[in-house]
Amino acid sequence: MARTPKIIAQAFTEAEILQGCAQRDDKAYFIFSPAIYGAKAKKVDVTGTFRGWDTNMDTPYSLKERKDKLWVVAVPNDNYTKIPPHAEYKFRINEGEWLSAPVTAIHNAGNLVFMKGAKPRRLRAELRRSGTIWATIDGIENVPFEAKSFRLTNAAGKEIPIAGVLPNTASEIVISPAEPIDIKRVYWLEFLPRQMKAVCTFDGWFRDTYSTKELGANISPDGKTTAVRLFAPRAEMVKLYLFKGANDNLAYQTVEMKVDKEGVWEASFNENLKGVYYDFTVHGSTDTGNLFYETKPVHISDPYARVCVDSWGKSRIWERTKPATALKNGRPAMQDVIAYEVHIEDFTNTLPLPAGERGKIPAFTKSGLKNKQGEKVGFDYLTDLGVNTIHLLPVQEFLHWKSDDWKASFENDEYMKLHGVNLESYEWGYRTTHAFAVESNYRQGTNHGDEREQFRNLVQAFHDKGMAVIIDIVPNHTGENMDGQNLVLHFNGIDMQYYYRTKDLKHIGEYGNEVKTENRPMTQRWLIDQCTHWINEFGIDGFRIDLAGQVDQQTLKAVRQAVGKDVIIYGEPWIASNDPDYEANPDWDWYKADAPITFFQDDSRNAFKGPVSNPSDKKKDRGYAGGDFSQRDKVKKGLACTFPEDKTPLSGINYL
Repeated sequence: MARTPKIIAQAFTEAEILQGCAQRDDKAYFIFSPAIYGAKAKKVDVTGTFRGWDTNMDTPYSLKERKDKLWVVAVPNDNYTKIPPHAEYKFRINEGEWLSAPVTAIHNAGNLVFMKGAKPRRLRAELRRSGTIWATIDGIENVPFEAKSFRLTNAAGKEIPIAGVLPNTASEIVISPAEPIDIKRVYWLEFLPRQMKAVCTFDGWFRDTYSTKELGANISPDGKTTAVRLFAPRAEMVKLYLFKGANDNLAYQTVEMKVDKEGVWEASFNENLKGVYYDFTVHGSTDTGNLFYETKPVHISDPYARVCVDSWGKSRIWERTKPATALKNGRPAMQDVIAYEVHIEDFTNTLPLPAGERGKIPAFTKSGLKNKQGEKVGFDYLTDLGVNTIHLLPVQEFLHWKSDDWKASFENDEYMKLHGVNLESYEWGYRTTHAFAVESNYRQGTNHGDEREQFRNLVQAFHDKGMAVIIDIVPNHTGENMDGQNLVLHFNGIDMQYYYRTKDLKHIGEYGNEVKTENRPMTQRWLIDQCTHWINEFGIDGFRIDLAGQVDQQTLKAVRQAVGKDVIIYGEPWIASNDPDYEANPDWDWYKADAPITFFQDDSRNAFKGPVSNPSDKKKDRGYAGGDFSQRDKVKKGLACTFPEDKTPLSGINYL
């Protein structure tokens, strides 16, 4: 039986009432004002990331009405341990109606934000190249700058003596170990007076590590030499394995790669290795948080590979693809973009073509197809629609479960049969694994690499019709840790502490992991490189960035600058990161008001057609087009692009 919450006789400021929250000592308060929401409430509950968005309305988070008409609940939250700053939440009333945040409150995609900017008591520490440790202690006054207040240990628990401690700011200190430390290894720092402990992150030297060398496997322009490079700054050794066949277990050549001062491992060959298959083993310590070969003895693929044997297999060395010719009249300006979003497999799976051609890239641009009524279908249907931009759901290599395994599990499953996915792993593509490779499942034929020419030809076919092609990219997470999996495909094995946001050396993120672009110049470069790659080697015209709100603002600005002003870019401004440092930094975190790219305008979508959640009342929850005429004024704002965060008509893109 749920606990009955206590009604609190606490006074709140107008700002706290508007935001719907407050923190007093060891308690978090949620405050609902019916007047602000213009709603009559018989029951009020609050849910959010701290509850996993649980929809149960009878919980310790249920609010009670006070005499002043405010609904309030107090939740134990000493030092923000239960509900951290920047946690997102919403109020629900009566039978479960969701209430979007007031426009004038701090919010993210309609979700309120708990205590944005607050700093709990926290110890942070980072290693620097000099072998020193810089530590920051938040929420505590008069930090003692003396060695006896701190303890430094390595991953095995061995204590490292401290020679000296000096202040830099009131909360930032420099700690000098009495003996050399290895900056590639894991260390923990403790602040003894408050029993606080933190891992010494590698941010201090990772942010200073950068190389402009071309990564991946690349054949020289004259076709005479091949260079293979992999960025792995904490590796102790990297081995490159060359194979003649995709399924070979024994490499015909193994090379110990050489490393430069910035952590780029290299191997050069005086021959053209096009068609050779390859992978790596990355070696390093077995410290907690490392997934090097000594901990996970697996071969990894190349995150820059042009060709992959699906997500699980080897990479293949391939030449640069010659891009499609540019649009005769140039790319459409953002104000002229009329985009049609489409999935290659869905669009081609029922076309009147032989079974072996359906679901494949060449089928997408097959002309002359008609249905039983004699109407145009497929490519000819798209080119007659009146749109000027084709927006493809992800075509970068993404996670597919092997068809034989899938079929063995689900062939006779009634639910899977009902939805037509009992014989193969059907995916939208949002579990991307290799950002530079074309999805091999979309290839017609069996030769690994042919998918690149096929996709280039797809772009060319639309360019010949005067239509732009953009692709959906997913740089905020990878397929390595989705669906509860902990795969070691590449980034995890190269160095998960570099490529991903972590807490105490473990992954964080709504989707298993979060790719870390801030404080990581080479991950930032990975995102920029993949965008320029798809433009330079295929001629595509732009990008829709999935969950772009988890990519820091500066990186998105860099992408915008790198690809050129005429390239189409838009993306989702949500979801928030699970990293409080990211959320607290206004130079990284962003939303509609300070968006560095054109954002998906969900306010327009909600007005036109209603929210994406399942409607409980079809007359009210289908938007203006579905009969909710109270949305008329919002529809007008959507059509005119005059919502409060629409600084210009190009700030957001309307979508259905």
